[in-house]
Amino acid sequence: MRKIINLGLLTSAIIITPLSADTISEAFTNGKIKGEIKALYSNSNFLGNAQSDDIGAIGGNLNFVTGDYYGFKTGVTFQTSSIFTEDNNNSVFKNDVDASGAVLSEAYIDYTISNTNFKIGRQYIYTPLVSTALDGKSSESVLKDSFEAYILTNTDIPNTTIVAGYISKYQAKTDGFGDTSDFNKFQDGAYTIYAKNTSIENLTLQAQYLNEKGQTSASDKDALYFQADYNLSGHNLSVQYINTTDKTAGEGLEDGEIFGLKATGPIGIGKLGYIVSYNTNTKDGAVYSGAGAGTTDTAFTSIPVNGGGVPTRANTDTLVGGIIIPISTVTGIAYAGHSARDAGLGDVTAMGAIAIYPINKDFLLKAKYEHVETENIFNKDTDVSRIYLSYKF
Repeated sequence: MRKIINLGLLTSAIIITPLSADTISEAFTNGKIKGEIKALYSNSNFLGNAQSDDIGAIGGNLNFVTGDYYGFKTGVTFQTSSIFTEDNNNSVFKNDVDASGAVLSEAYIDYTISNTNFKIGRQYIYTPLVSTALDGKSSESVLKDSFEAYILTNTDIPNTTIVAGYISKYQAKTDGFGDTSDFNKFQDGAYTIYAKNTSIENLTLQAQYLNEKGQTSASDKDALYFQADYNLSGHNLSVQYINTTDKTAGEGLEDGEIFGLKATGPIGIGKLGYIVSYNTNTKDGAVYSGAGAGTTDTAFTSIPVNGGGVPTRANTDTLVGGIIIPISTVTGIAYAGHSARDAGLGDVTAMGAIAIYPINKDFLLKAKYEHVETENIFNKDTDVSRIYLSYKF
């Protein structure tokens, strides 16, 4: 109760601050409300657990953004989740789905002047190295993670978007103990700058730098990211490079570097499509993918259920390919991948299938299954299945 009251007071303070009493009514009248109701069920014996865990959750979110008043807007997003079935003996889902409660994940002031936007407060962020959980990716769950941050976005340069930000706090998807997470101090603060350019026809360039100040110098982290995407006759060809330093990994294991290639497009037979991706890390350290749950999906070879932990390992080569099969109103995806490394888990092989069925424009059903085999350490394979049901309004 105390948490809910405090969140209510914070929301009121944020809404009142940029708008005088004479304009609140008009701002609210022009405001927009949207939301989502989501249910999720998942079963997993992750990394060879002898006994499978399963969990079911239902929840959703409600978002309200006021109308514009001389460039000012304010927004809030309220999230809630409730567990309706759970057998979580191995804690597979403790940091992903296992949360019952409610949280105010967005509460921000948004101000735009000319081609510059300032956004201050609790907010979702979507950039390659700083990202909230992504819909349709392995990071997707009932609840999204969020940041408390100061973000500046500028579009003065033609065909170019520049984002600069400072992150002070982070709210995970769960607290690891079956409840929603609070906003906790994020390291000793983190700075990032991101740029996206589309000046050349059919070519998109992206670059980002992230610097995290640790509580001590032994926990500093930084990451540098580049990506180029080129559209060639309906085929998308992409190149990716990530270079990171994670001092928490220890001496000799701090540096990670990943290079990636990806191609997607039509096969030329009916409406069949393909995706092929490759990542290689030639360093002795694992790649630090960045801040937030969404960055686990940044590497090209991140697999749809278990994410990108495997391809970002040290001294690893990973290849993933898939076929996209539209059947009536259902989109099916079958995929397989192999990651080669001598140490640790050794070689990892994955295969899976996804079915996406839009019941109508607002109602979506998704089912995923993934089977993973590891060469070393575990003598039992991993099987994960997930079902999502989402209604947006």
